[in-house]
Amino acid sequence: MEEALRAYILAMAGISTAVATRVDWGLSPQGRPYPSVVLWNISAIQKMNLAAPSGWVRSHVQIDTWGTTFKQARDIADIMAPSGRKAGLNGLRATFGGYRFRIFVIDRDASTDEDQAVSSGVVHRARLDLDVWHSKLSGA
Repeated sequence: MEEALRAYILAMAGISTAVATRVDWGLSPQGRPYPSVVLWNISAIQKMNLAAPSGWVRSHVQIDTWGTTFKQARDIADIMAPSGRKAGLNGLRATFGGYRFRIFVIDRDASTDEDQAVSSGVVHRARLDLDVWHSKLSGA
């Protein structure tokens, strides 16, 4: 699921222009330039029915978009999931990378992190929390 979702994000219009290939799971390599995107798989719960596992997993995925300005971080988050409408990742029902996906934005926030040193001394973050349902396709 992780590589399929990363590839989908990189293929979204405007993302590769904004961050090149700087979309990673669980880390942001030291010294990497901003803007960048870090994905976190917070939890993954296998869904069950009465007979056996259903084949679907419900993951809580956090996306941190980092930028040297608040606007830069927020704009990248808005490309991925525009606020208040079904677009981008919000409300996505699609099949890609060998998985079926159902994705919803459940929360968004923004903050400034002075501990993340950049030349200006401050880096900005916008956060998206996603409810990601995924099911591996048979034979994939």
